[in-house]
Amino acid sequence: MNMQSNTHAEGPIGFRDTSKSHGMAMNIIYHLSYVVGLFFIIGETVKRGPGYFAINATTMFEDYFGGAVLIAAALFWHRRHSLAPKLMSAAWAYSLGGLFVPFFAHLEAALRGYTMRPDQPYQDTASIVIKGVLWLICLVCAYVSLRSGNVSTAGARR
Repeated sequence: MNMQSNTHAEGPIGFRDTSKSHGMAMNIIYHLSYVVGLFFIIGETVKRGPGYFAINATTMFEDYFGGAVLIAAALFWHRRHSLAPKLMSAAWAYSLGGLFVPFFAHLEAALRGYTMRPDQPYQDTASIVIKGVLWLICLVCAYVSLRSGNVSTAGARR
């Protein structure tokens, strides 16, 4: 068995060729890119309203930009663009990093019983759960998309 080849069903240490299941995972991530991207944009607008730009434009821009990058990555993936795997990885990594402080700071505030920001009361456990679920989704999607690197698996299944 050739140690350099990835075409065998099973490698010398028992690693299996997961290209088919990996393609299915990337298809799910492709669709999640639209869903999470829209959730970032619509959720931020519904939660805070466009007037919040005058109060804290940074937090609004972060969610809007994260949503736009995820949607752009999905569009590149759909078109099977050569940059699609890199953009998909970058989009999920950006979203993962963008959610880190909001989720963990809000969780820490809840654990301490102290409101750090007036727009994020520590008693708002639903918001903490939503941020945590989104953070985990971003973590898994970033990991899987970083492993992809193959534009041949890109594109929506028809």
